[in-house]
Amino acid sequence: MSPDPDTTPLAPRSANCPVCQGEFIPQPRQIYCSPRCKSAAHRLPPAAPAAHTCPVCHGTFTANPRLRQVYCSPNCRRDAEKQRNQARDEQRAIRLGEQPARPAPAPASVPARPEEALTPTAIRNCPHCDQPVTIVALLATPEAARPSITNRVPDITPLRRTP
Repeated sequence: MSPDPDTTPLAPRSANCPVCQGEFIPQPRQIYCSPRCKSAAHRLPPAAPAAHTCPVCHGTFTANPRLRQVYCSPNCRRDAEKQRNQARDEQRAIRLGEQPARPAPAPASVPARPEEALTPTAIRNCPHCDQPVTIVALLATPEAARPSITNRVPDITPLRRTP
């Protein structure tokens, strides 16, 4: 029986040490061939700034190539993070079978006539006089305006001012 091509172990990949250019087989996340090359790399003079391109605003900026600076400013970094989070949330919503959340629509424009701005949006006719009543008037009931205090426990009495 022949071996399955998917289960054959991969041969270790060799790498070159950036200090001595020697070839070695690295462990995970290993960059240098030995501790001596690692300490020598830390004693190297600082690298000259290199030109990079920001992936958000496509502007050019200079940065130390040894640092992992990707964005030209904190604002571009925040914008990229916002885009990644939005894409992640949309993918999650699609995976769960929900509608992706969309940003809130822009506010409606200001009405051209001032009387349109004063017109209530939700109205109902008064049962007594058949005049329109705004929703604010419907929410403030007489019971809400004057709550009654019930004395269910006989030893609690409401506070009163004494002269």
